[in-house]
Amino acid sequence: MPRRRGVSLFLLVAVLLGVTPRTARADEKQVCVTASEKAQQLRNAGHLSEAREQLAICGRNECPKLVQQDCTEWMKDVLGMLPSVVPGAKDEQGRDLVDVRVSIDGKVATESLDGKPVSVDPGVHTFRFETAGAPAVEEQVVVRQGEKNRILTVTFASSEPAADKDARSPKPTKDAGEGEPPIAAYVTGGLGLLALGAALYINLDASADARELRKTCAPRCEQSQVDDVENRYVIAGVTAGLGGAAVIAAVVLYLTHERGARSSASRLVPTIAPSARGAVAVAGFQF
Repeated sequence: MPRRRGVSLFLLVAVLLGVTPRTARADEKQVCVTASEKAQQLRNAGHLSEAREQLAICGRNECPKLVQQDCTEWMKDVLGMLPSVVPGAKDEQGRDLVDVRVSIDGKVATESLDGKPVSVDPGVHTFRFETAGAPAVEEQVVVRQGEKNRILTVTFASSEPAADKDARSPKPTKDAGEGEPPIAAYVTGGLGLLALGAALYINLDASADARELRKTCAPRCEQSQVDDVENRYVIAGVTAGLGGAAVIAAVVLYLTHERGARSSASRLVPTIAPSARGAVAVAGFQF
């Protein structure tokens, strides 16, 4: 009996040893076939990243030769269609940032930027960039099938409040009158034109009286009448001189305002010189 029992145990172990490898091979074959079928479904649905994972399973040497060959060929097609994006980030000064976490559709893709591409399925994706000291940046991107190494760079804004940032920013100095309309030029020019008009009127009135005197009493006209006409000629000449100086000053004020040198025009000094008919106005600058 003991001998027969030992033989039976030996046979049982032999049977188990023979069955186990065959069962393991059958299970491995089923895994390969299942991965192959699933890879085709995922590829047709556009889930290329998941299809790549299944093709890596059914393309192993442990898989049946025919399944392995098919999966290897399909892997080439999937890798050719699978797009990729190269994420990047800069600060406000345009400097590259490295310590940036990038998430794609809520899943972390990388904890830092190294210039390497990230594979994604074709379609619409939301990229979220996060770094210390700045608000997160999100970009919605349409990634096209077969698009390789698409550059996606974002710029982080400072988390500092705008009011504080503006307070510390140096304010550009502004010259007096810069950015304002040259009101002084308009006023001065208007007064100059009024003075020229008044001078013309006085001169014409004096000329009319002079002609009247030549017709009626010359050369025996009263001296007071002659003096009145001459005085009006003088007044007309002085007024015209002042008006001309004012117009010149207005032009100078306007031009120097455009060049930010209004202060030079403000030192315009009109002078009056005597002439045969009254006076002549001359404009000059003091430096």
